[in-house]
Amino acid sequence: MSEQERLQSLVIELRMLEGYFNEVNTRESILARAIMENRAALEAIRGFSSNEVSDLLVPIGGGVFIETSAKPPDRLIVSIGANVMVEKKKDGIINFLEERIKEIEDAISNLESQKAELARRIDANRATISSIAEKQKKTQ
Repeated sequence: MSEQERLQSLVIELRMLEGYFNEVNTRESILARAIMENRAALEAIRGFSSNEVSDLLVPIGGGVFIETSAKPPDRLIVSIGANVMVEKKKDGIINFLEERIKEIEDAISNLESQKAELARRIDANRATISSIAEKQKKTQ
């Protein structure tokens, strides 16, 4: 393989790695938002007192809310994925959300290690590309 072909191959690989790095970044952002959403739900559930009526604002879309009151729920409904909902007691929901948060944190940790490996490979490719380009300039 000639130096020019190797250079082109490395540039193509670099672009693919950068694209994948950006995709991993996007996934990480989505998971970070999911953690925030799950923690907010966990906080809200824990915030329900056991016998007081709570005032709530219920979003109906377009930035519009309905003010309402609700008694503390004995049971809650949670989405477990694929449009499947399950009714659980408050403690069951709390455990479910804590487990979900842990799973998301593990996934983020995995993505962070993937990003570190991709960054290392991107830097190595850039260094190799620079070296080949420099050699080509000297020979011309």
